[in-house]
Amino acid sequence: MTPPKSADPERIAAHGKDIASIVVPRLTTAGNTLNGDGVGNMEGGDFSITCTNASVAYPIAVQFAFEDIKLLMNTAQSYAKTIDATAKTYAKVEQANTV
Repeated sequence: MTPPKSADPERIAAHGKDIASIVVPRLTTAGNTLNGDGVGNMEGGDFSITCTNASVAYPIAVQFAFEDIKLLMNTAQSYAKTIDATAKTYAKVEQANTV
């Protein structure tokens, strides 16, 4: 017979907090680095050699990188919130099943 299935709401919540405290700041740092002067700052006109070549070959390529980082940050933040809601739901279900 297989053991009963269970979920640890505290560990699920901790996973969401890990995403919010580890992943999101790293994505923010990556976005700030891409947008920094001398890298690919599109407003400042201070392109790096790589971004200049990318922009010549495909003018919107650099903007895709910025938008991709923004999307990843939004996705990670959304995951963290959803995981937190999942943890709360599992906690309620576990409590209802043991009462």
